[in-house]
Amino acid sequence: MVVCSSGRRELRGLSLCAGYAGLDLGIAIAEPSYRTVGYVEREAHAAATLVARMEDEALDRAPIWDDLKSFDGKPWRGRVHIISAGYPCQPFSIAGKRGGRHDPRHLWPDVERIIGEVEPEVVFAENVEGHLDLGFAEVAASLRKLGYHPKAGLFTAREAGGRHRRRRLFVMAYAHGKRCGLHARSNGRGHDPAGFAVLHGRHEQRTIQPDQCSAGVDAALADYAGTRLDADHDAPLVAPGPGELQLWRWLLDRRPDLQPALLRADYGMADRVERTRGAGNGVFSMAAALGWRTLSADFAREGWRL
Repeated sequence: MVVCSSGRRELRGLSLCAGYAGLDLGIAIAEPSYRTVGYVEREAHAAATLVARMEDEALDRAPIWDDLKSFDGKPWRGRVHIISAGYPCQPFSIAGKRGGRHDPRHLWPDVERIIGEVEPEVVFAENVEGHLDLGFAEVAASLRKLGYHPKAGLFTAREAGGRHRRRRLFVMAYAHGKRCGLHARSNGRGHDPAGFAVLHGRHEQRTIQPDQCSAGVDAALADYAGTRLDADHDAPLVAPGPGELQLWRWLLDRRPDLQPALLRADYGMADRVERTRGAGNGVFSMAAALGWRTLSADFAREGWRL
């Protein structure tokens, strides 16, 4: 067992469909001893961004694989504690045709295969809200078949300090071997078609005690309006929303270097398209951290420990 400098067990993770590493950053905020040791991401722009963020030390340095379908998880068995997966939302999103399992971008079967090969202690996944009534029952059933107990929650970026809504479904599943011998109990909440409670962040925040949250989560929940900047201060944790032009003007007058690349005209069209798509599909890391802490706290009440 590896113990980090804080005295806590180091948690190692494998990131599937990593995107821009929003899930990984969220886990690291919630679990400071977490370290990503491998990424799988096929989109060239996203992979290039991962490399750039490794160079500036915003992300853990780790190899990147570009093909989930050929990725072999067996060498990773016993070497990672967590698998995170932001598998594509297009098969389930209300913005698309909702082809589900018939959509060629449906990658859950490959994620399921790798989970079975690696056998991590915890699985943490993210998808759009529309996944809850299309495809999610299949995901929950396959996790149970693999020997995991899943819980799910709907959380918004706004609940975690963001300026936009971006409601997302977060799924956490513990391997049955992590059970501490307590009997499961009903919590009286509504249940989804897959047969277990779906937590909603706004109503579940009260269950997390202050000492359970990291300083990063607490900082993100602070009121953005109270932020004051000058040349010697860091950037605000959360950027203004796309339509909040007055806040952008206030911010850029003080920190012109923070002007988003999306608003600049000197980039090629293809790159701008990739950036726009990444911004729209990306995981808000503070919402991921809130989802992790809420779901893990619910597991802890029932006797599960990582």
